[in-house]
Amino acid sequence: MKKLIFALAMVLGCQWVDAQVYYPLADPCDPDKVFDKLPSAAYDNNCVYLLRIASQPFNKFPKEIFRYPNLKELTLQNANINEIPVDLFLLDKIEVLDLSNNNLTAIPSSIGDLKNLRKLILRNNKLSTLPVSIANCKNLEELDITGNPINYLPSEINNLQALTSFHFSGNEIKNPKYVLDLVRQMKNITNLDLSGCNLNYVPSDIRFLKNLKELNLSNNNLHFLPNEIGNLTNLQTLILGDNNSSGNQIYDLPASLSNLRNLRVLKAPNNKFVEFPIVLASLQNLEELDLNNNQVQELPGEIGMMTGLNKLNVMNNQLKDVPNEMRNLTRLTQFDFQGNSFSGEVQQKILNLMSGEPAPAEPAQPVKKATPKKVVKKKAIRKK
Repeated sequence: MKKLIFALAMVLGCQWVDAQVYYPLADPCDPDKVFDKLPSAAYDNNCVYLLRIASQPFNKFPKEIFRYPNLKELTLQNANINEIPVDLFLLDKIEVLDLSNNNLTAIPSSIGDLKNLRKLILRNNKLSTLPVSIANCKNLEELDITGNPINYLPSEINNLQALTSFHFSGNEIKNPKYVLDLVRQMKNITNLDLSGCNLNYVPSDIRFLKNLKELNLSNNNLHFLPNEIGNLTNLQTLILGDNNSSGNQIYDLPASLSNLRNLRVLKAPNNKFVEFPIVLASLQNLEELDLNNNQVQELPGEIGMMTGLNKLNVMNNQLKDVPNEMRNLTRLTQFDFQGNSFSGEVQQKILNLMSGEPAPAEPAQPVKKATPKKVVKKKAIRKK
């Protein structure tokens, strides 16, 4: 009997060892789990990594958040928060901090202790400045302070050498040179948003931002661009207006724009162009051009040199015809021309040019409004 009991104990023991070796317990923490509200008190605080809460009126910053030592992303949008506790330094592993759409009037200096912070979003608050200590966030790559009444930024912001994206739209610093003096030493900045800042000129110091890939100057009071903008040879997207609000009052573009060989997108709706900016004909790599809601009266034959175009928007101008050279735009897949004074004859001419067919010199009969099937299949053309 003793031998039988011993044998059974050995078998069960081996099975227990095998279970330990081959069937380990799963890690209870899921680093990809996103919480859209504060976890229950029973949840392991060490397992909270991503907290994204929106439209929950806390009224005060929920201090329960400081219990999560491994938190990497914190989003608290539309929470009616007007103050951030100095205990913010406890979130020393945080990488993304989004406090958009609150009532914050200040950011505590302890934000400088967030050494791992890569992305700071403070859109639509009531901030008038940022603390000097933000310069200690050496890994910060994106800073978004859009929609704040910022009237001063500390010069120490120049120390943010890792910063690549700076969104400053809708702020209240009136001197554009002051802004550029702040960002010009940020060697790696590639995306600069200065839209809606009531700027009436762009300083020549723009030439120092040679790594810029996207520049947004829409919704200001600009009448012209400086020649120095031609120094931004890495620029890929230039935005001078948008379709949702009044743009600038730019009526021409500098000849130096021809240096922007990498430019792919140019958006300039709601400006004051009367003539097509002829300098654009030299930008053969330009893929998208938007001149919607201007006063352009004629498209020059040189537009046929812009062989990289695949989207062209000239809606709501004063055009009456298009040049035959448009047949050279073989990559053009979207041509928006609604709101011009095009006769039925010219509209048929456009269809013929887009399909590669020669435009008839003297049409023998009124042109039908229906679009030929082969044109619809090949090109997307918006008329209505």
